[in-house]
Amino acid sequence: MRAFAVLLLALGALNAQNPISPGTYKGTWTGSQSGGDFHLTLKSDGNGVLAAEVGFTLEGQEIPGKITSIKVDGASITIAYEFDLQGNKLQSVTEGKLKGKSLEGTYKTTAGDTPVDEGTWKTTAQ
Repeated sequence: MRAFAVLLLALGALNAQNPISPGTYKGTWTGSQSGGDFHLTLKSDGNGVLAAEVGFTLEGQEIPGKITSIKVDGASITIAYEFDLQGNKLQSVTEGKLKGKSLEGTYKTTAGDTPVDEGTWKTTAQ
């Protein structure tokens, strides 16, 4: 019985995922029509709350995002941000999970309620 309990504890430790921590993550994004670089910086406010900066490139042009919400739950993250693209106000929601040193997931971009693009992103802690 004791061996079974030790085995369960060991399996739980192997499956446990470290929480997302402050740092810079750089990588790429791929959408239905295009792709480019993607970067995310997470900073602690000193009270255990993470703040973020996000941006990406499109056809070589850097597009900064303005964070509207961020939620971190252990190894999962959801970030909503707004950005301007050629005079158009767009919004993206990214959802991701930490996998080792990689933070990766999906995004959906809209213009108001109208879908514009969706795809994947993958970054690595720097």
